[in-house]
Amino acid sequence: MGRPRKQTVDYFPHFVSTDSRTKFILEQSWGNDGYAFWFKLLELLGRSEGHYYDCSATANEKYLVALMKLDKDTISEILEVLADLGNIDKELWEERKVIWCQSLVDNLQDVYSKRTVSAPKRPFTEPTEEESSAPPPPAEEKPPEDKPKKRGRPPGTGAKSKKSGPLSKEQQALFDRFYAVYPKKVDRATAERAWAKIDPTPDEAMTEKIIQAVEASKKYDSRFRERQYIPNPATWLNAKGYLNEYTQEGGNNYGRFNPDRGRDEQPPAGSPGGFKPSGGFKGN
Repeated sequence: MGRPRKQTVDYFPHFVSTDSRTKFILEQSWGNDGYAFWFKLLELLGRSEGHYYDCSATANEKYLVALMKLDKDTISEILEVLADLGNIDKELWEERKVIWCQSLVDNLQDVYSKRTVSAPKRPFTEPTEEESSAPPPPAEEKPPEDKPKKRGRPPGTGAKSKKSGPLSKEQQALFDRFYAVYPKKVDRATAERAWAKIDPTPDEAMTEKIIQAVEASKKYDSRFRERQYIPNPATWLNAKGYLNEYTQEGGNNYGRFNPDRGRDEQPPAGSPGGFKPSGGFKGN
């Protein structure tokens, strides 16, 4: 951000290495009041917009009298001396009652060199032919605002995957069937995105197999016995939980559920869990 576009200053140079004829003359005639008047006037011009002060306005004149703590006649006498000495512009003071100090503005050139606005020029001056024909300065352009960048694939790097968008009407209906039977209903939007990633895209038959797998998980997966341990639907879909096979309820290693057959595969008769009893140890 640049400096503010203003024509006022918070300070001005006060040189102390040379004798000041102005200071000596003012002190000779008005003592410390003359000395204080000169530097109070420079301060006033420094903080006035355009670095000039218009005493033709009644309010401005009253403020100057209050600021200097001198009577009106004394102030007029001091300003006449400053005009004669060339400290203030004699023509502007006599014709317009405007106080303008060119040497002050010249000493502020270093300040304005660091600003986007140039130092003010003598007020009420007709522009020269060169200045009047010069084109107006270009309007200051505001820098474009930085917009937050969107995450994901940059534009033009390939076709958008059909899995990344919202569900179609058909897929929404199939997902609703799955979501209706799943025992833990949380974070539906994430679950819909997980459904959209299933490859190949679910059809009626595959949706039925997924629903059978949910029912099998309720019966055989120990995590589904307590709600706090049930995976979120998106987690279950992303992990392809519909492809899991489970042992028979109770944890014994027999009776696997196969969603393609829709029933339990039973172990051989007379052999719990398909486990062949040991014949014991044979003696030598």
